[in-house]
Amino acid sequence: MFREFKQHPISFAKTLISLLLVCTIVMIALFFFLQRQETSGWYTEMTEKTLCERSQYITHRIEMYLDKPRQAGMLMADLVKAYGDIHSPDVETQLKEVLSNDFSHPDSISRLGLATAEGKYVAFERDNRSGNLFLIKTSPTVNDQLNIYRTASEHSEVVNHVANYNIFSRGWFIQAMTKDTPFWTRNYYHMSTNQGQVMSWRLPLYDNSRRFLGVIFSDINPAVMSQLLATFAPNKDSTLLLIDSGRNIIASSRPEYQVPATDVHQGQYVSLPNIDTFPALKTMLQGMNEQSRSTQLVTYHDEDYFVTVHPVRDGAGLFNGTMVMIAPNVHPFSLFKTRHSLALILMPALALLFMLLMIMLVRQFFHPLHQLVQKTQLLGKQSWKPVEKDTLFTEIAVLEKELSSASGLITVMLNEQKQRIEKDKDTGLLTREGFLHEPMLLDDRNLLLMIHVTNFHDMRSTLGQRYATKFIRFFAESLVQLAPTGSVFCRYSEDFVIVVFPGHNEQKDLDTYWGLVSSLFQDTPARHLYDEQQETFHVFTGYAGAVLETITAENLLECMMNAGLALQQIRTGSNREYVLFQPEMRENELNNIRMFQALREDLVNDGFHLVLQPIVDLDYAQTFTEGECLIRWQSAELGFVPPDVFIGLAERTGTIIKLGRWIIEEACRELAAFIARGAPDNFKLHINISAVQLQQPDFSEHLLASIQRNELINSNICLEITESVLLQNSHEVIDTLNYLRRLGLSVAIDDFGSGYSSLSYLHLLPFDCLKIDRDFVSGIIDDQKSEAIIASVIMLSQSFGVPLVAEGVESAEMGEKLQGMGCEKAQGYHYSRPQPFTAWEPNDGTITVNAK
Repeated sequence: MFREFKQHPISFAKTLISLLLVCTIVMIALFFFLQRQETSGWYTEMTEKTLCERSQYITHRIEMYLDKPRQAGMLMADLVKAYGDIHSPDVETQLKEVLSNDFSHPDSISRLGLATAEGKYVAFERDNRSGNLFLIKTSPTVNDQLNIYRTASEHSEVVNHVANYNIFSRGWFIQAMTKDTPFWTRNYYHMSTNQGQVMSWRLPLYDNSRRFLGVIFSDINPAVMSQLLATFAPNKDSTLLLIDSGRNIIASSRPEYQVPATDVHQGQYVSLPNIDTFPALKTMLQGMNEQSRSTQLVTYHDEDYFVTVHPVRDGAGLFNGTMVMIAPNVHPFSLFKTRHSLALILMPALALLFMLLMIMLVRQFFHPLHQLVQKTQLLGKQSWKPVEKDTLFTEIAVLEKELSSASGLITVMLNEQKQRIEKDKDTGLLTREGFLHEPMLLDDRNLLLMIHVTNFHDMRSTLGQRYATKFIRFFAESLVQLAPTGSVFCRYSEDFVIVVFPGHNEQKDLDTYWGLVSSLFQDTPARHLYDEQQETFHVFTGYAGAVLETITAENLLECMMNAGLALQQIRTGSNREYVLFQPEMRENELNNIRMFQALREDLVNDGFHLVLQPIVDLDYAQTFTEGECLIRWQSAELGFVPPDVFIGLAERTGTIIKLGRWIIEEACRELAAFIARGAPDNFKLHINISAVQLQQPDFSEHLLASIQRNELINSNICLEITESVLLQNSHEVIDTLNYLRRLGLSVAIDDFGSGYSSLSYLHLLPFDCLKIDRDFVSGIIDDQKSEAIIASVIMLSQSFGVPLVAEGVESAEMGEKLQGMGCEKAQGYHYSRPQPFTAWEPNDGTITVNAK
């Protein structure tokens, strides 16, 4: 129920306006009274100050305009340096982009271009009338000729040309070749176009060895400066001039002091008018220092004029000019200085009375308003309480009523908004925000489980978002039913759910709870996973990371992060597994971060090198014509890092793409040098290729280009892959391998038998060789199972008509047994350790192994 307040007869606004009106009338009357008491010196003082400030502003605007050529030139110089070649087509493109985008205003630079040390000229210019850009460029067919194109494209029509344009005879170009600092050239008329006179800023370009590369130039139009001066003139009787150090007039707000529009030869320098040729200007500026800021009152033909001069500089200090403003002394301004005791008493008294009235009125208005402001800070938190005052201004009374009405609505809306923020709409679980503010988490709990539902994204991509929403909702509902009462649930992200179990738990409790939760993850439909609403069985796959640590407000985020680290320890593709966080996991993660930083640095700093391990024919094991290329990393920071450590990190972080390209390029280079030193021309080098590399769209192009660049033949290279290449985009990978085999490259399947479902994919992959994993080969002497597996793989390879390479042969006995079983090739420390390519000494096509 609203409380009724007594209101003042008129509103606060009317009261304040009436008071201000009365005070204004009194102030105006007093102003005119004092105006009659002042002398003419009062006007002169204010006029001089105003004109001086105006002159400073105009000078600043002109200096900004004069500095634009330098800005454009320096920007283009940086771009040329970035591209590394002044002749790059990208440099020409950037000329157009800088003029059209960075300096697009009509009052900006009019032309931007460059001339190379070889005599090539290219520039883009803005048309004065249309504002469109057009190209000016050295003719590709006619010597010493500039072509002017209709548009900014070289493919557009040539609308004009300048014949006999020898850039080496141009004075500005000669000056640039002998001077390594920027400079301005005299005003001149365009040789290539008829757009009036210009001022040009030139920047010579030199490389690091002080070799002259060319010159960048950027033009502005004095006519534009004249238009600006005319715009800035205080009135129509004022005159604004920009003069150079020789007192020549570059730009003027008045046409009579501007360069007349006469017919001139293209490329001719402009003859600028001099101040001394105009008696009025000469007289007014006589005795003034044009290189320092000053203002003086001058009388000319019985008229008083204020003459103000300001030095004008560009950003580089190369332009030394002067801004001159001449204005008649006709402006009625003053600095009020009372000379009468009556005014000294009357003005403070009136000001004090006005201030007291305003204070009283403002207090009457703002005191209840301040109460309203304080209460609005509690909107949505507590019920509304009326202002503690009976009589209010109309505005305050209306505001009080409206805020009281809105208070209840705001409370409802805030509660709804909080519900949306803290509750997941699809599952009804807490969101991450709601989870972080859940007080139940601090009830002496120590077991947090982060669950990853790994097939959620597959459901969404195959069956759609609507089904995926029902899928994850059913999982959440089933999880809540399985977990003990008092558990706290959170949908951390789309396919991650967090459960915090009640009470203080131990490892055995974790095992018990995981037994319940993991019942949701089945390989086949289970009765308890039947969704009656959807009339279908749901199949969930996933795993979890667990943390056993007392949860507090200070370490909640850390516990969530530790659970995520535990999740990362689980192998991709696993199901119904969990990992408990251990402190060394964080240290391992920090080590991985340090290793990743070192890996990226050494990719740039040549911290990697390649070694070669022979693959021998068991019938002729003393020599070899085939070998596997292996990468080694000797880090300056970490020391020697084994490949099985950093290769996995490179694959997880995406660095394997750049590393793999380096391996291909370096392997081809090493092999070419190896053959040049005497290795056989048909030497076959095995290069390990990851699944990520094969999925790159330019993989084949880069590989073939590296082979061709090093003058190798395609049959020199054998790509070693594992069955993991079929985990994603198997059709694209198989197409790529078939394409490369048709071109003469060969493919070997590495670590055969150690991956998933080896026989199930063997008929799909194109290959020329099988390599059996060293784990099987190591047990060939004593382990009958290993021997049986190797015998089966040998028979399999013979059935496919491809050789089998046994990896990890460490002794002569192992080699002899493999040979006796029918294995054709072998690789291992018994024959040679991996060594740099330069450690091998081929002799007329023969390479001897370094057997133990």
